[in-house]
Amino acid sequence: MGAFKDYFFKTLRWPLSHRPGPLAMLAEGLARALDEAREDVIRLRDQFNPWTCGPDMIPPHAGSRGITRYAAETDAQFRERCIRAFAWQSLGGGQLGMPRILAHFGYRGTSMLNVRFEDPERWAEFKPRVPVPASGLHAEDFPRIAWIANETKPARSKLAGIQVAGSVPGSVYAGGITYTTIRVRLTPERTTSIRINGAVHGGGYTHTVARVRA
Repeated sequence: MGAFKDYFFKTLRWPLSHRPGPLAMLAEGLARALDEAREDVIRLRDQFNPWTCGPDMIPPHAGSRGITRYAAETDAQFRERCIRAFAWQSLGGGQLGMPRILAHFGYRGTSMLNVRFEDPERWAEFKPRVPVPASGLHAEDFPRIAWIANETKPARSKLAGIQVAGSVPGSVYAGGITYTTIRVRLTPERTTSIRINGAVHGGGYTHTVARVRA
């Protein structure tokens, strides 16, 4: 049951609309016509919002927001950039916003390196340092990263190159030999005492003199 039909038959509760006859048919037809018009109005309203519009309306919305679609960008990514156009434009043109924009395209953990630390005269040049994801980086990723950097970089900045950071698992084995030298010096033991095993015998007598008085 549509919104207007529900309103006519459940909210207004006009008795004649519940009885078979011309008035009931008129109420039924009017409710259907108004429900169809309501759906058309809602559908038309949705076309003015990139969040709810059809796929054909995304390019006009993106053009009005100054957003250019990249060749390898998916429909979902293009729609999301169009929806968040204000935030996207706010992130662009800054060192803090560029890594977040690159993360939107799948390059998470990217940092910006200023080339002036290598050469002070190249103060306006920079390099994105992109960690290698688990799926790896392919040949088409580098033009894509360069396009994203050029689209969102500050006006005076210049892309000097792309730096890739990764790690290769491996094992390191180490070995060694230990040599131990023991020197023993044999010397005769000095005699400090002499011990003779034997028995010592001694003898003697006792002489006793006693005097008795009566």
